[in-house]
Amino acid sequence: MARSVNMLRLRTNFWFLPVFYGGVALLLAIGTLLLDHYFMAGKVEKLIPSIFLSNIDLAQTILSSIASSLLTMTTITFSTILVVLTTYLSQFSPRALQNFITDHATQRVLGIFTAGFIYSIILLLFLKETKEEQLFLVPSFAVAIAILCLIVFVFFIQHVTTWIQVSNLLHNITVETLECMEELFNDSDNSTHDAPWDDWESKEITTKEPITIMSNKPGYVQYIDIDALVKIAYETDCIVRVERQQGDYINEHTPMLSIWGSGEKIENESFRSLITVSIARAPLEDVEFGIRKVTEIGVRALSPGINDPSTAVHCIEQLGTLLSKLTSMKGIKPFFNDVYRNLRVIVKTPDFFSYLDIAFSPIIRYGKIDFDVIHSVLDVLKLISDHSPPFRKEAIWKYTLHTIESIKEEKYLELERERLNTNIKDLCYSLGYGKDIERLKLK
Repeated sequence: MARSVNMLRLRTNFWFLPVFYGGVALLLAIGTLLLDHYFMAGKVEKLIPSIFLSNIDLAQTILSSIASSLLTMTTITFSTILVVLTTYLSQFSPRALQNFITDHATQRVLGIFTAGFIYSIILLLFLKETKEEQLFLVPSFAVAIAILCLIVFVFFIQHVTTWIQVSNLLHNITVETLECMEELFNDSDNSTHDAPWDDWESKEITTKEPITIMSNKPGYVQYIDIDALVKIAYETDCIVRVERQQGDYINEHTPMLSIWGSGEKIENESFRSLITVSIARAPLEDVEFGIRKVTEIGVRALSPGINDPSTAVHCIEQLGTLLSKLTSMKGIKPFFNDVYRNLRVIVKTPDFFSYLDIAFSPIIRYGKIDFDVIHSVLDVLKLISDHSPPFRKEAIWKYTLHTIESIKEEKYLELERERLNTNIKDLCYSLGYGKDIERLKLK
C-alpha cells in the first residue's frame, strides 16, 4: 500500500506522463531513423510502395506542418484543461480537482501530443540534405502518429464534455469511494484482532507511562502503514496506539503514537516514518474524504450564486449509496495482533454516526429551508436504515432525532409538511421506533 501512496503522488504530478511519453518519443524517433537508414540502404527499398516515400523537401515540409499542428493542438488541450479546472473550482469543489488531474485519460492525451511534437521535431532535426537524391520513409511514420493524435484529440473533447457534467463527476467520486471501502474493510477483515482486555497486555497499558512520538511537520495524515507498525512493534516487543486517524490534520509536535515498551529499543524516527503526512488529503484508504467531496458539491449547489437544489438532491442520493454500502460492512477493527496473537497496534476508528454527520449535516444546515432537500435526506436515511444491520440502527436513530430537531422551526407549506411527516413515519417504523411518531411529527 505504501507503493500506492508513491504512485498517487506521481499521478497527481501533471508532468509525469508527458515527460515519460516524451522520452519514449525520443527513443522512437532515433529508432525510426535507424530503421529508415536500414531499409533505404538495402534491397528492401524496392519492396516499399513509392507512395510511402518522400524526398528531402517533401519530408521537411510534412514534418514541419505536423510539428506546428501538434503544438497548436497541445495548446488547445492545455487551455481546455484550465477551463475545466476553473469550472471545478467555481461550481463544484476544490477537492474534486484531484479526480480530474489524476485521471489517466487526461494525462495521456497531453502526453501523446507532447510525444508527437517531440517525435516530429527530432526527425526534422536529423533529416539532412545529401548530394545524391535520397528518399525517406520516416515522414510516413510521422503522418501515422499525426492521425493518431487527431483521433486522441477527438476523444479528449468527448472526454471533457463527459467529465464536466456534475452527474458523471459524482458517479466517479462514488465509484472511487466504494473501491476504497472494499479495499480498506476487506483488508481489515483478513487481520487477526481481539480486544486488549482479553489479553495479558491490558495491565501493562493501564499501569505504565507510554512513550509519545510527536509529528515533525504539519499536514494531513495521508497513510498509516499498519502492517509495518505491527512488524516493528513485534521486533521491539512493544504495544503501539495510533493517536490520529487518516485524514486528520496535525501540527508540528502533535502526538502521533503512544508506545508501551522498553525505551532502549525504540527509535522514534523508525516509528514516525510509518505515518505519511502531506499537505493535502489523499483518497487512499480515506473513506471520509470521498464523502466530504460529495457533500461539498451539494453545499456549493445550494449557495445563492448557483442555487441548484437538483444537484444537491443528486449528491444526497449518492451519499445514500455510499452509506448504505458502508453500513453493511463490519468496519475497521481497532486491535491488531502479531502472529502469536499478542496485541501490538491499537487504532482509532470512526463510528457510523460520525459518517452520517459528515455527510448530511452541512447540506441540512444550508438547505433546510428547501423542502426537496429535506425530503431527500429523510428518504435516504430510510434507505440506509433498510440496508442496516440492527447494531447500526441506533446511530441512524440518533441522527434522525438530530435532523428533525434541525428542521422543526422551519415553516413549510401544509402539503410539504404532510409529506415530510410521512417520511418521518416511514423512517421511525424502519428503525423500530414507531411509538415515537406522534412526538416527532412536524406541527
